[in-house]
Amino acid sequence: MSTNSALKARLARLGPIRDADPPPSFSGELVTLILRRDGEYDKRASVAKRLREAGLSLQAAHAVITRLAEADLAICRVAEGADISALARDLALLNVHVYRRRGVAPDAISEIRARHGLSQREFAEVLGIDVNALQSWEQGRHKPDAAALNLAMVFDQAPELIQRAVFESVI
Repeated sequence: MSTNSALKARLARLGPIRDADPPPSFSGELVTLILRRDGEYDKRASVAKRLREAGLSLQAAHAVITRLAEADLAICRVAEGADISALARDLALLNVHVYRRRGVAPDAISEIRARHGLSQREFAEVLGIDVNALQSWEQGRHKPDAAALNLAMVFDQAPELIQRAVFESVI
């Protein structure tokens, strides 16, 4: 039996290798975060360690730091109970900025529409949705999906962006 085969057989008898330092577990909803690298990125191990403390597995933390190195941006999910504010403060010191989705009130759609002085029909046309769906959201019978909320929030912040992206000049 070769040395390599003997080593494989011995390792097989030991069973699967567990993570010696598993990440802490948190309960609660998962929150999607965007991490953006800003400036020097020379403390990758510290970033990975802090992400592990926030509940990411070693594999997930490695994927995040690799993505940050390649593209300056990475997306990950952490539990709501992971103290995201502390995570953001710690990562900011390592030149990584953390962004989370804005909280959206249930009546956000009607507030956005009113803020821009649009009728339900006009707002539905701009967003490319059925006016009945918009009415249903505003009356609380149904909730808009995340994509519709995102589009409405982008329109609220930059209506000209929606105009340029969705509509074309006739002349």
